[in-house]
Order: sequence, then structure tokens, then C-alpha cells
Amino acid sequence: MMESQAESLRKAIEGLINAKLHDVLLPGGVDRLAAHRRTGVANFEVRNAERRLEQAIESLTNNSATLSN
Repeated sequence: MMESQAESLRKAIEGLINAKLHDVLLPGGVDRLAAHRRTGVANFEVRNAERRLEQAIESLTNNSATLSN
């Protein structure tokens, strides 16, 4: 079970990195990346990848809390 959670977390992190790299390679990407760091506003793909990462972390923490009880 912990192995599948680790894999899910790894894939979510990798997805976020890939989304940001893909966006930064497009015209104006560096400016968008800097704006995202300042304001939190990002394109759909980056926001979606962030959401998947947050869900993976939440799932991991919920399962850890369940195991400790």
C-alpha cells in the first residue's frame, strides 16, 4: 500500500515538473513562471498538476493518520 502511495506521489511531482517545463519552453514562459511565483496565477495545465499533487499529498497524510490510530 505504501509503495502505491509513493508511486502516486512521484507521478504527481513529475507531472507538475513536466507541466512547468512545458509551459516555460513556450513563448513568454519565463515571464509566466515568474508571475506564478509572485501571484500564484498559472495556466490550466500547471494548476491541474498542482491539484493532483495536493490530492496525492492529502491521500498520503490521510492514510498515515489512519495507520497511526
